[in-house]
Amino acid sequence: MPADYDPFDFGLLPGNEYIITSDALKGQRGFFTRDESGAVVGADLAGRLFRRLP
Repeated sequence: MPADYDPFDFGLLPGNEYIITSDALKGQRGFFTRDESGAVVGADLAGRLFRRLP
């Protein structure tokens, strides 16, 4: 398996969206998933959902 990317910078967009602003994934957009109370429970990047662990 290839190594993971180093941490990257990102900016928050209106709504629940974000954009990566540096390194190999620069320009990639995604969004946050929230539960009924509004807490972030996951992040979508390139169609893959990364869930927040309790």
